[in-house]
Amino acid sequence: MQEAGLYALLAELGIHYEKVEHPPFGAVSDYHREGITFPGQCVKNLFLKNRKGNRFYLLVLDELKTADLAALASQVDEARLSFASEERLQEFMQLSAGSVTPFGLANDAEGRIQVLLDNDIDPAQLIGFHPMVNDSTLCITVPDFLRFLAHTGHEPAWVAV
Repeated sequence: MQEAGLYALLAELGIHYEKVEHPPFGAVSDYHREGITFPGQCVKNLFLKNRKGNRFYLLVLDELKTADLAALASQVDEARLSFASEERLQEFMQLSAGSVTPFGLANDAEGRIQVLLDNDIDPAQLIGFHPMVNDSTLCITVPDFLRFLAHTGHEPAWVAV
């Protein structure tokens, strides 16, 4: 599934969004530098792997936090976590670096990725993600995000980041 398919899926699921168009930035700091703001809370998404490279994780966390990967690894019963390769990102979610988004989980039909959500995500605020490409952001409610994850078969685990 690519961008057009995502919009069709969101419509099918009755998930409404607020779209913010912007230049195709790859880092959160780029948005701040350009003065781009989003409704609700801002998050970032990290695609991670375990030491053996046989388990993969998508961490959604507050944009201003720095993930302590050692502490996170112990929460998910791993010896170590590190960033997964762009090749795996493309293989599992059909995404490129700079466009990491939980919406790409619609392409992970085999359920190879475990979703990890920061405990500090506020369920009362909107949360935004790229729609498979990084030139816009779709802001949706957290309950709709959780419904999207359920539809894709990805039960999230809440973690302290």
